[in-house]
Amino acid sequence: MVDYSHFAEAPAETRGRARALVTPSDGDIARLVGLLFIAPNAMLAASFEWPAMALVWIGCAGAVLVMWRARAESASVETPANLSRLALCLAFGFLICLIGGEGHFFYTERDWLVRDAVLADLVRSGASTLYREGAVDYVMRAPLGIYLLPSVVGRIAGLAAAHVAFLFQNATIVGATCYFVVTIAGDIGRARKAALLLVFMGFSGLDIMPILAAEANELLHGAPFLHFQHTEWWALYFSPVRMHYPSHITLLFWATNHMAPGWWFAILSLLYVRGIVAFAVLPISFAALLLWSPLAMMGAAPLLAYFTLERLARRAVERWDIAAIGVGLAFLPVAAYLTIDSGDVAKEWLLWREGFLTNYLLLLVFEAPQAGIVIYAWRRVEPCDRRLLALALGLLLVLPFYSIGLYNDFTMRASIAPLFILSVVFARIAVTTPRDGGRLASAISSIVLISAATPLIEMKVTLTAGRFEASDCNLLTAWRKNEPTASPAHYLARVEAAPAWLMRPRSGETNLQEERKCWPDHPLLPEELK
Repeated sequence: MVDYSHFAEAPAETRGRARALVTPSDGDIARLVGLLFIAPNAMLAASFEWPAMALVWIGCAGAVLVMWRARAESASVETPANLSRLALCLAFGFLICLIGGEGHFFYTERDWLVRDAVLADLVRSGASTLYREGAVDYVMRAPLGIYLLPSVVGRIAGLAAAHVAFLFQNATIVGATCYFVVTIAGDIGRARKAALLLVFMGFSGLDIMPILAAEANELLHGAPFLHFQHTEWWALYFSPVRMHYPSHITLLFWATNHMAPGWWFAILSLLYVRGIVAFAVLPISFAALLLWSPLAMMGAAPLLAYFTLERLARRAVERWDIAAIGVGLAFLPVAAYLTIDSGDVAKEWLLWREGFLTNYLLLLVFEAPQAGIVIYAWRRVEPCDRRLLALALGLLLVLPFYSIGLYNDFTMRASIAPLFILSVVFARIAVTTPRDGGRLASAISSIVLISAATPLIEMKVTLTAGRFEASDCNLLTAWRKNEPTASPAHYLARVEAAPAWLMRPRSGETNLQEERKCWPDHPLLPEELK
């Protein structure tokens, strides 16, 4: 068991001396990273009408105040940060984000072709960008959290600088998250902590196994090898219903904008149950993270609801908790912004689709086999994690029932926080289980080794495909090159649908679809799409 005695309350005088000598604390690290998630809300609000703008700005200021003051109500000591460990984790975060294509120093996955255009438009025109397609005028309406701080750098120093700032911002978030993953593992030794970090980052389903099964079936029937568009879309071979749970590396390389907020809320949840952060941090973080990814927060919402109900049941609500909820409500204009004209986004219950049951059962078998390990080794799960883990496992059972987006983004993104919790618990069990040849050790080793195929394939692509220059094409151009017939409702809303009380009247140049190449040096795109 992990010894949490060092989190016990210490005399105020002792705490004061310790904090004077050693700064920052683990709580300070969490609060400083939290600013990266809060600040973009204030920046977006600058494009709102003044009452909505003022409300969000008050919410952002209140969020910072609550984050710093709520710790006084916590029963735990502010433990000093391990600065050498933090530096190593930040370096690790920088390396993995760099390899993932951020900054365009290595190959960047295809999803970023459209997202790069969002960043370019924010650098060029800010959040007030206008678009016109046919006779319809659009305004940008998207989860812009990940782009706004780098876009400020870009407006000062150019688009290339914005991409570098994007890399450093995300590396800080990933590095800090890894630091806390290692920290909450307890006193298990340096070698095991390093192994735990690798197991955590390599977390994935057994995607290679159904792919090999599909290939073998085709060969038996004399058919040529299949060409899977992506390792994790193997389920489409068995049924047309799209669903999968992404690996950590896939999220980092393809969808950092969704991954970062999902991971951050999940690690805050794990820190909260250990008394390292106050409850008040959770509702204000949830509110601020909506601008980064509403879909990821859909998967985090049940965690927040559970903590709130549990706190009410214990009659443990404090003044800062009430303040945090009030501050969170001040972010409602941002939530309203995210829902403008979103009716065209594809939504569907998958339960009644033909082929759902087949892919659902395959999903449970191949995409989260680590769940079987933690259930089998339940007594080795930290007591403070058990209810949280049970909730995460329950969510993973029900999330595939519903679909949002062209490619069922809901299942992929709402699962981020629950998968994170499962991955942290599994990684600790994996590295602390003796390699004695027993059933548990053998099962863990098999899962870790087989699931490593997915992240290794992802890394092979980014390391060998060749880099290409970041494009400055606008969003409408990039979207139409990638999705020629699909509605741009994921990123754009009709101007006429924007509430007058929320959005300021737009002015300036209107973006049209451009007739030019956006990625002339892209190593994998067909020539007609460049």
